[in-house]
Amino acid sequence: MKKRVKCLAAVFFLAAALSGCMADPYEDGVEALKEGQFEEAARQFQEAADQNRSKADSYRGLGISLWETEDYEGAKAAFENVLKEGGAKTGTLYHFLGSCELKTDNPEKAIEYFEQALKDEKISDEVKQEMRFNSIAAYEKLGDMDTARTLLKEYVADYPDDESAVKEAQFWETR
Repeated sequence: MKKRVKCLAAVFFLAAALSGCMADPYEDGVEALKEGQFEEAARQFQEAADQNRSKADSYRGLGISLWETEDYEGAKAAFENVLKEGGAKTGTLYHFLGSCELKTDNPEKAIEYFEQALKDEKISDEVKQEMRFNSIAAYEKLGDMDTARTLLKEYVADYPDDESAVKEAQFWETR
């Protein structure tokens, strides 16, 4: 009887796998991410990475999910794993890494990642603008106010509609 149960279980598993009924944690992670279920997405992407399924992409999804839950240390580790697994070295990936470093109080490393990201010609203008602003914050955290001030002036010249940056520049003018 025990042998028969094992045999039936094996046949069921094989049939489910062949018919596509088996859950794919990577695809489930993508769906959960799209639906804003970030904790579930993180769980699914971690499972997919553990199963060696699209490992670099699984880590990318895991990083995004953890970023959304404000687990910046976890997100940083996941994004670093994307690089270790040979994932695409995109400006967006470096932007996430830089942002994680900024959130975890490592402004020097954040600046390195932002500079790397800005080399990517395919990065969107919106992401580029955000990184430039975050670079200013990183230099401020480092205490390099001269560089921060210079970057802020350049930023405001390029993005005069950014009211918070304009106010920040006006504040710096009085110091």
